Amino acid sequence: MYYFVNNLLYDCGMVGLMKKVEMQHPKLYLSAIINKKSQIEFTYISNIFSSKGDLKEQSIILEGMDINTSVHSTLIHLNKIELKKLDIFISRQKKVISSYQFKGKLEKLKVVCDSLELLTNLRSRFNNWFDEMECIA
Repeated sequence: MYYFVNNLLYDCGMVGLMKKVEMQHPKLYLSAIINKKSQIEFTYISNIFSSKGDLKEQSIILEGMDINTSVHSTLIHLNKIELKKLDIFISRQKKVISSYQFKGKLEKLKVVCDSLELLTNLRSRFNNWFDEMECIA
């Protein structure tokens, strides 16, 4: 039966749609500069921690970014996208917590609760960032 359903979905072109998407941790873009190669280099924090336990600042160059647009507006745009990802992440974590509570999986529950706390702290940093940028998220 599995073989039949799998072939049917493959023939309909739906197998590719059913693959699990790996979710990346949201990034809070802190700043951006135009480097010597005329590329926009962004500084951000994500889910990487320093040895002191602080979120580690990293940098990235995003391909296809228009250097003629305002760096300020680009940062706001990117962070709005990342904030939506973060909200989805938080929502999923809350569902997992409910499931673990119901099933009595206390050890896993503790890990996810700790993760949710970190995500909530990051959400707060997003809010502070948007307040500083005088933008409504």
